[in-house]
Amino acid sequence: MGSDGTAGSRLALRVAQVALLVRLGLLLLLQVVWLLRGDGVLSVPVVVAAVFSYVALSSSRVRALVARHPILVLLDVVLVAVVVGVVGVDTPFVLALATSALVVGLWLPRVPGLLVVAVLVAVHLTLLAREPVDEATVTAFVIVVPAVLVTLWLLGVAIQRTAAVESRTQAALRDAMSVAATSQERARIAREMHDTIAKSLQSMALTASSLPAHLERRPEVATQRAKELEADCTAVIGQVRELMGELRTESAQVPFCDSVAQVVDEWRSATGRRVTVRLEPVDVTDSLVRYELLMALREALDNVRQHAGRCTTRVSLGAEEDRVTLQVSDDGRGSETEHVAASPERGHFGVAGMRERMELVGGSFAHDTAPGRGTTVTFGVHRRGLVERTTEVMA
Repeated sequence: MGSDGTAGSRLALRVAQVALLVRLGLLLLLQVVWLLRGDGVLSVPVVVAAVFSYVALSSSRVRALVARHPILVLLDVVLVAVVVGVVGVDTPFVLALATSALVVGLWLPRVPGLLVVAVLVAVHLTLLAREPVDEATVTAFVIVVPAVLVTLWLLGVAIQRTAAVESRTQAALRDAMSVAATSQERARIAREMHDTIAKSLQSMALTASSLPAHLERRPEVATQRAKELEADCTAVIGQVRELMGELRTESAQVPFCDSVAQVVDEWRSATGRRVTVRLEPVDVTDSLVRYELLMALREALDNVRQHAGRCTTRVSLGAEEDRVTLQVSDDGRGSETEHVAASPERGHFGVAGMRERMELVGGSFAHDTAPGRGTTVTFGVHRRGLVERTTEVMA
């Protein structure tokens, strides 16, 4: 049983503790009855044995020892069998053997457990042979008690097998989740490199390709382009370092609204743009949802920098029940709906990337824009990632 896993061992220990506690309660009740009848002295050894068994399994050290060496449950069997033999096998205390049979089924392999139960039945019948046997005794102690012992042993075996199957299932589930998490992390890194580093490198390549022509005709423009190229290189290095940092460490355990404020502050410092912020104290419990929302926010702010022109940007965060809404809006130039829809065909994946991020976590995405009235981007998602419908670009 110890090899079947921690979960199976915990289940077996719990059932064993409950069985021994039930045994203790029944024996204490029978002891009271015997005391009222004047025969309580003989019941003391059995009650002591029951208390000893339960206290032993209540100790964490003993539980760990039994989990490593299930054969130790035989001590309970031997102890109870000896005491029942002393008190008398034709007494109600023979029921103590029933819990021993259950414990054997819980902890020992089937073949050794069957041998132990067979020995228990043989000992019971041997001790019973020394007593005068009448018809009632034959029915109660020769037929019923052995049947109860075998039945409870089979019940223990069934629980042991169920615990083993559960343990293997949990192990397989953990392995599958680990593989899925690895694949998901690889996809996230690939998407992150595409959305940030690849776009920056593409811009740098275009700038570099224009340098020869500018050097021949307009050296002052070439100098300006070279400075822009240097700045872009610095930005790419920062993006690579940020991505490497995310691979080395886990995200900080800070409230989600604080993480949003940090992203906005970094963007404000880098661009010098005016931003108004309205953030409710909203937290998001799912780590993947947190990550995708923050990266979508970065993408939306970057789109403002590239396409909105001079404007005021507004960022808001709110929640209604379990649905989180993050919105980025500006009063800049705006654009035609057809222009936004055709962006992926021209190699610009900002809006498409934000939509994909929300689809990944089962969220919703809306992009509302028109020439002269700015752009509003809205992300909606269940804070634990429940599936919602993704909306298309609106005029």
